[in-house]
Amino acid sequence: MPSSRHPVVHITIIDPVVLDGQVLIDPAPEIPGAVIERRSLAFGTASVESRWDDAFAAPGIIDAAIRAEAAGADAVVVNCMEDPAVDAAREVVRIPVVGPAEAGMHLALCVADRFSILTTEAADIPIVREMVERHRLERRCASIRAVGLPVLGIGADESDTLRRLTAAAHAAVEDGAAAVVLGCTLFASLTDRLAAELPGIPVIDPLSAALHHALTLVRLGVSHSAVGYPAPDAKRISWPAGDVRFGPAAAEGSALAEGGAHSEGSVR
Repeated sequence: MPSSRHPVVHITIIDPVVLDGQVLIDPAPEIPGAVIERRSLAFGTASVESRWDDAFAAPGIIDAAIRAEAAGADAVVVNCMEDPAVDAAREVVRIPVVGPAEAGMHLALCVADRFSILTTEAADIPIVREMVERHRLERRCASIRAVGLPVLGIGADESDTLRRLTAAAHAAVEDGAAAVVLGCTLFASLTDRLAAELPGIPVIDPLSAALHHALTLVRLGVSHSAVGYPAPDAKRISWPAGDVRFGPAAAEGSALAEGGAHSEGSVR
């Protein structure tokens, strides 16, 4: 049980997809000392595996982060290895916003000198490469290996998915990786089984890394910099849907009326 020194930390996981009743999301890892709530999007795409998907997901992620902070969450984790809208959400909330890719890569560098990322399809490799470059980790990333499965196909045949991950992981080790980072959070249930195929090679589950990172930030009383992620200036926002919140003004009912909505006021 959490002590008075370490009270329970409330973390909201934002699944940046529209589920439509489909069970596509694995249960969240159990993190001692944390209570985890999940939110999915009311609008967007069924999976995130392209820049197109990132763009569609961004408004819903920002909306969900604002709602989570208003509901009392201590931190937010965006459940996608492309870290969609993480930086944008940091500008409009003050609680920590954590991306699994950023957390997973930096955790890998705590246990290895170089890592590889095992992603879904070859088409995702340029996006992952851009993410690695954005964090200036090109020299620490040995390779990006695709397993040849779309996101929505990962759970179709668990044995086949594990076989593909294992083959890609062995190739990554040959590339010089001393650790591997799973390139989709839907791979999480296979973490231990993959690790058993790679003795001595750490296998990083990015969602678990992000949740532990969020817990640590909250307990240390640290969040993202207001200088590095300054709040946007207040301005009029026009949006076709009336159920999206872009800031506290919307929470107070002064913004985003039904149909062709307009928002004015601070987004902090």
